[in-house]
Amino acid sequence: MRLTIVLGPFKPPPPAPSGAVEKVWWSIARELARRGHAVTVVGADHPDLPRGDGWEGVSYRRMPLLDRSGRLWRDVLRDFFWSRRARWLLPDADVTITNCVWLPWLLGGPSARRRLGVLEVHVQRFPKGQMRLYARVDSISTVSRAIADAISAEQPALSERIRVLPNPVDLEVFRPPSPPRATGDPPVLLYTGRLHPEKRLDLLVAAWRRLLDEGRRVRLRLVGPSSREAGGGGAPLIERLRALARGSEIELVGAVADPRALAEELRGADLYAYPSTAAEGEALPVAPLEAMACGLAPVVAALPQYAGVVVDGEHGLAVPLGLADDEATRALADRLRRLLDDPALRSRLGRRAAEHMQGFSVGALAARHLADLAALAARRAT
Repeated sequence: MRLTIVLGPFKPPPPAPSGAVEKVWWSIARELARRGHAVTVVGADHPDLPRGDGWEGVSYRRMPLLDRSGRLWRDVLRDFFWSRRARWLLPDADVTITNCVWLPWLLGGPSARRRLGVLEVHVQRFPKGQMRLYARVDSISTVSRAIADAISAEQPALSERIRVLPNPVDLEVFRPPSPPRATGDPPVLLYTGRLHPEKRLDLLVAAWRRLLDEGRRVRLRLVGPSSREAGGGGAPLIERLRALARGSEIELVGAVADPRALAEELRGADLYAYPSTAAEGEALPVAPLEAMACGLAPVVAALPQYAGVVVDGEHGLAVPLGLADDEATRALADRLRRLLDDPALRSRLGRRAAEHMQGFSVGALAARHLADLAALAARRAT
């Protein structure tokens, strides 16, 4: 099959500093190319990307990288003009997939549809009114049942076109340490992802501070970008986190773009927390899945997006939603304390988490994508 994947204007694929969507689709693109399919990716350029027309078997067509403005309406407008330009770079294809807001609408005409094959829009966030643009797409893929239900609620006519396929994890890179790592002294509590207020890192720092006040020696490492240009909360967030730490040092690592280096960070940790409570801001975050693949039992909020992925008491521990901040801090500290004080529990949950992630491999999910898209392409050809 000939497949085209169009990424958005604000993040390039790896090995440049990438977002979750770019990491996911680049891994799928490489896997499909390895299976003999002709794969073209259209996306933003970056100095850290290899030069040339492609790499790892994937053809790459470059567009200018845009910075996020910090205003949603401005970014949506930038997406429109970027998409309008990108459509002229698209090769003839059997399947065209994109996560751009406007591109599916721009490609809705009959001539484009004949040339570009099955048209799929990929949705990694809760819809904000844009679903009405997608009346003519063949397929909508998303990563959790919670987002699928929100799409159906916004545009019921699209319900039968929605496919739920979770984000994959590169299990060749993200895997448990071998031999198993001995617990560090002091143990390391890790977070990976953007340092942004919606991730509720204030709860994590406050919970960590509670553990320190009890006399426990625990290091806190935050791995991820904090600048506003990279999608973080900027200097005000860092100042707030340091104030909550009350003089204790938070290890601010910054962005780690190389997946292998990120996997080493995860394998060097004893505890992992992803405290976001953004019920309509999260899709199915890749970061906790990568932690699970590395044998860490994540402590997460009980978001519906995690249903079937992080089962409380089976693969990790969950903090109830709807708590006041002080209650949420206590609940988060309680779950971290349980894992600190019970190495057997920590080991058992971490082992089950890694086993569970075997079903989330790039190969397995790429095959599911391909089977669904091939069936759609066959129906269009008849």
